[in-house]
Amino acid sequence: MNNKFYEIPNDWYSEFNNNYMMSMPNNSLSPEDVALDRGNLFNNLYNPYRNYKYRNLKPNNKKEELLLNILRHNFALTELDLYLDLNPMDRNMISLYNRYLDNKKQLVMDYENNFGPLTLAGSNVASNDWHWGNSPWPWEGTK
Repeated sequence: MNNKFYEIPNDWYSEFNNNYMMSMPNNSLSPEDVALDRGNLFNNLYNPYRNYKYRNLKPNNKKEELLLNILRHNFALTELDLYLDLNPMDRNMISLYNRYLDNKKQLVMDYENNFGPLTLAGSNVASNDWHWGNSPWPWEGTK
């Protein structure tokens, strides 16, 4: 029985990483609003389906605007997280990730200060002032 079946060669990771990154320059990122709308942060990896024009999301009020910006930052953080899985030493992307993370934390704090907690881990949950039932449910819309 061969005990080396699951062993990965020592140079595999760096060889894979170098080959993969040849086609992926990290300086071609789209803004977070465009990235979420089209579903891709990296310009050189975006390949539109036929002539499909993605839809731009438009908030109707301040609450929706904050939620959309939080969603955009979450999307960008996820994309950068996946990139950093393959490129853990890319200092520019690590710095960008940290900026997105700081911005997202600020957006969440702004939202929770104005509209209540987003999750049970939110900053305003400790006050026992539950707002869950006070606002319309997503399917009710806003008037």
